[in-house]
Amino acid sequence: MISSYQKANAKKLERFISLALQKAGISKKDADLTAEILIDADLRGIDTHGVINLHQYYVKKVISRIIKSKPEMKTYQGSKTTATIDGDNGLGFIVSHYAMTKAIAMAKESGSGWVSVFNSNHAGAGAYYVLMAVKENMIGIHFSTGGTSVAGPGGSGKLVGNNVIAFGAPANKYAPFVFDMAPTMSIANKAHLLAWDNKKMPEGYVIDGEGNPVTDPNGYFNPKSAVLPLGSSMTHGVHKGFGLLLLSDILTGVLSGDGGSMLRKKGADSHAFCALRIDAFSSISAFKNLMDEMIEKIHSAPTLKGSASIRYPGERADLTYKERIAHGIPLHPKIVEDLSEMSKALNLSIEDIWES
Repeated sequence: MISSYQKANAKKLERFISLALQKAGISKKDADLTAEILIDADLRGIDTHGVINLHQYYVKKVISRIIKSKPEMKTYQGSKTTATIDGDNGLGFIVSHYAMTKAIAMAKESGSGWVSVFNSNHAGAGAYYVLMAVKENMIGIHFSTGGTSVAGPGGSGKLVGNNVIAFGAPANKYAPFVFDMAPTMSIANKAHLLAWDNKKMPEGYVIDGEGNPVTDPNGYFNPKSAVLPLGSSMTHGVHKGFGLLLLSDILTGVLSGDGGSMLRKKGADSHAFCALRIDAFSSISAFKNLMDEMIEKIHSAPTLKGSASIRYPGERADLTYKERIAHGIPLHPKIVEDLSEMSKALNLSIEDIWES
């Protein structure tokens, strides 16, 4: 057991990820793209959605053919600004990148683009996809369904997926606004990280089959346990978190014809991607200047004694990105163990990833 964090060089780790995926049967082009998206998550400090999933979720599932290595995606064009894509059970990264690229292309032509996706797989952090639109001077919106792990308000078991909502918008002087979240109290990899560090899970995150709080993070994975929607209780607005989860299900699964996390008639995961061309509404410069003004208002807002200035969504991730590009990505010892095991199986060298 490795006892301390080690720092991986971002570029070296990205290459390592791509090579592992290629060994599993993914084409170099798709492996390179997937590696780029996974590294982007780790660089932004979204450690639950980066290389932590490489071996157990992506490589193993591709090798065992649970995920198709060479999907044949199909696009159904509904109108000039809408489309639905059958991901053919391919890697969620490849399907999602293709879908957002399509949404952006429609937005360039007509001002907006909306793409629904069914028959896909886990697509990683939503931040990457909304930033694809931001880089084109657009607003990006993303929804995604995941595994059924969340209870309804007052419910005693798993009902709905830990569904993602992401939104991105460009600014002028400041880093883009990026809001990327699941409207629930926890996700599986947060439980893993707490368990690995021998920490308890706060009450209000997960309940057992009788509605009692689960504080042992390993209890997250009990078949009778369920995650609580954002808010945890009716007093604190759990119905709002539940409503957001259902909104994501409707805009992804129901709109695409799959049904979403509760029904899944056409595959494991469903997504939705939207791109809005800013200059189809107002000038880009005016929008970005107003974003700057909003951010400056946030930064200058009064705070409680001892508190730093208020940050906006995306600011911390941007700072983390710059720091990790310069000094490396810290990897939990358990992740290093898992990558080492994978390296032996695939005849790769994990020693190639470290900061020199």
